Amino acid sequence: MSRPDSRSTILSAARQLFSEHGYTEVTIRDIAAAAGVSPALVMKHYQSKAELFNELGPNDIPLAELDLPRSQLGRALVQKILTRREHGISDPLLVAVSHVRESPDPDHTREEVRGRLLSRFGDLIGDTTPDRRHASAVASQILGLAEGIRVLGLFPTEEVSRDAILDLYGPLVQTQIDACAQPEQPGPGPTR
Repeated sequence: MSRPDSRSTILSAARQLFSEHGYTEVTIRDIAAAAGVSPALVMKHYQSKAELFNELGPNDIPLAELDLPRSQLGRALVQKILTRREHGISDPLLVAVSHVRESPDPDHTREEVRGRLLSRFGDLIGDTTPDRRHASAVASQILGLAEGIRVLGLFPTEEVSRDAILDLYGPLVQTQIDACAQPEQPGPGPTR
């Protein structure tokens, strides 16, 4: 008989392995070993590696807990990226990108991830534009920073201080946050 929390144990192990090694490099046996269960139990809960991967999704994008004044959101978002790096915590934004890249159905996964990101960033910064353009800009900036720092090793801790990155990048993100609070300017009328 399986433990009541075997599904969450399997999901946790899979999330960690997929974020570290990507979809193609991880096997059901790897997940089972990391979770301390049998491969048969993994397959009992999830019919395939793809189903398990899709069950994970880009979970836990931790934006909603930021209860800060609007003027501090840009810096706080950058701070979260830096804090994850400093503590060696897997970045959920990079997991989301990896999830799309490694998905067995990348087009579907891309739309799903894009929708979640734009919804969460849009809600956080108050972007009510129909195309969520400000949320797109903030998400792109934060994703770029996360990949630059974690994947490319930009802003190495021994060369650039945390405060210097916050002072450099925080205002860039804040510019888009502030822009979405401005009323949309009507474009020029039709030309004759």
